[in-house]
Amino acid sequence: MGHNSDLMTDTLALNSHSWYRSLKAVALLYHWQLIRDAGGLIRSLRIHQEWSNQQHYQVDDNLLAQLIKAWPGNDPGPRIWACLHIGPYGLIARALMLLGHKLAILLRSDVFEAQGQIYRKQFRLSFGREATENELIFIRADQGNPLLKLREALRKNYHLIFFIDGQLIAGQASKGWVPVTLHKSELLLREGIAALSFWTKVPIRAAIMTMVDGQITLRFGEEGRYVNNRSDYQPALQYILDLVGDLAAEELIQWECLPAVFDHELLIKQEQMPLQNLWLPFVVQGKRMLFDLATGRSVVIGIKEFEIARQKFRKIWLNV
Repeated sequence: MGHNSDLMTDTLALNSHSWYRSLKAVALLYHWQLIRDAGGLIRSLRIHQEWSNQQHYQVDDNLLAQLIKAWPGNDPGPRIWACLHIGPYGLIARALMLLGHKLAILLRSDVFEAQGQIYRKQFRLSFGREATENELIFIRADQGNPLLKLREALRKNYHLIFFIDGQLIAGQASKGWVPVTLHKSELLLREGIAALSFWTKVPIRAAIMTMVDGQITLRFGEEGRYVNNRSDYQPALQYILDLVGDLAAEELIQWECLPAVFDHELLIKQEQMPLQNLWLPFVVQGKRMLFDLATGRSVVIGIKEFEIARQKFRKIWLNV
């Protein structure tokens, strides 16, 4: 698979933020029992490490051609596209551009400038020029009244791209949040996309893209899910998460939010988890530690013990 095994198992690599995120992501899939054995866990760690180092806003023309071919009949629109940060998700916007749609993209302020530049670059790659405001606009998710601006964009026939996992938490439901479930996890999503569909009578359509061995798989929700009243908010959001729940482990490992979902989980009690323990080495702030994929627990160990654990891990990594 093109891995430098010594690099992947040395102390420097185990000290990276990327490695800690990979441990969390794979531990969550193990908790959900989507991975059954140690070999599967190691393979998933490899995939997550590879995927973490890839560019999710792909410019690969072959992937784009696959996506355009897989796209269903040209939607006249407008549509509210419910997307997630899974796979090369940035290609979805470029595909809609090439299909001739005007786009309105909702972005948080902390990523507004950086991601706005990426989408503008996608447009330039597609058409060789800058986008006009009649073709591509961005709306801040956390300033003013974004729903009013989004409603106006839909009225002007813009397709809306809405990343529903941009705000994803766990805990007690409160105003503005809707409870959803994914495998064994209870999560909360913002109700904004459902409220917007209710107010505008524009349907929601989910689009999720993954990539395995260079091949794209594109999954859509039903033709268009209408939100007719407030009681439809929860089912509308749950149907999107159900699409995520259908993904195989090698696809779900491509979801950027897995480590965040892991962080939101309550401490997993060992007696409730009939899983084989697998302690793997990592380093945080200079502390040498072991992380158990079965329970999510971590412990600090000494330098000698860490080196023994690292060598054992290296053997496992090489033999899977």
